[in-house]
Amino acid sequence: MRGLAAAISVAAAVGLAGITIPASAHDPTAVSVERDVVYRTVDGEPLRADVYLPADSGDERPVVLLVHGGGWSRGDRTEHEEQGRLLAEAGFVAVSVDYRFAPAHRYPAAVDDVQAAVRWLRKKAQRNAYGIDPNRIGALGGSAGGHLVGLLAVLGEGRLDRRARVAAVVAWSGPMDLARAAAHIDVGDVLILGDALMAFLGCSPGSCNDETAWDASPLTHVDGSDAPMLLVNSENELIPLRLVQPMADALDAAGVDNRLLTLPGNRHSGQFAPDVWDDTLSFLQEQLKP
Repeated sequence: MRGLAAAISVAAAVGLAGITIPASAHDPTAVSVERDVVYRTVDGEPLRADVYLPADSGDERPVVLLVHGGGWSRGDRTEHEEQGRLLAEAGFVAVSVDYRFAPAHRYPAAVDDVQAAVRWLRKKAQRNAYGIDPNRIGALGGSAGGHLVGLLAVLGEGRLDRRARVAAVVAWSGPMDLARAAAHIDVGDVLILGDALMAFLGCSPGSCNDETAWDASPLTHVDGSDAPMLLVNSENELIPLRLVQPMADALDAAGVDNRLLTLPGNRHSGQFAPDVWDDTLSFLQEQLKP
């Protein structure tokens, strides 16, 4: 495997559960924040973003899209407040977005929303307003958000600076093989994702492992044109490593640069954020070069 391979208590199903990095780690005066920006309206429902900008003016800056967790059914963009500020201090434009929730909005609604956010960032108005380089868009997400950014990494083919494609992705505790989880549900084992996945896919036990589950799995879409990925997971957490390791193997087989960081214990997503922040930031700096 390329790059690094190293040896979360169960939170609310597939949630980010309190991402906290010590306040001393950042300087709030180094960042400006534009809140409640509408990036998309669907059937009259506005979807909003918070934009974190380096205090110094600039242009042609790389962007990191932040996608929160919450079992595809709850949470909000403020969960990534710390990451947004830290990224802006490091020279990135960080954009934390909301998306539509299951069960009212099943797959692929949330995927459509985060893809729309990438397209929105590439538009001239946002490039000018925020000093964005549309060729250097990355994404970071945890848990359900990790799954969604995983799909951003692999959907589509060809160049990574067009349409809804992104140039780099970091997924904390992001399930990459939903079909395998759905197969467990179909035989009565609902401990893996369970109700959250059934609401997201719109299925019930005995009918979950179908075309929708396969299509919703980042693992299914891997090809050699995909974005480099940093995958982070604990050994005994809410998202089993067996839903993540095959993604690293598939990226290896396709020749896509990737790193799998495996942590001891059972911490999930935001619970291990402080311990993996340096790795996360280094990866994004390496790939997007702020």
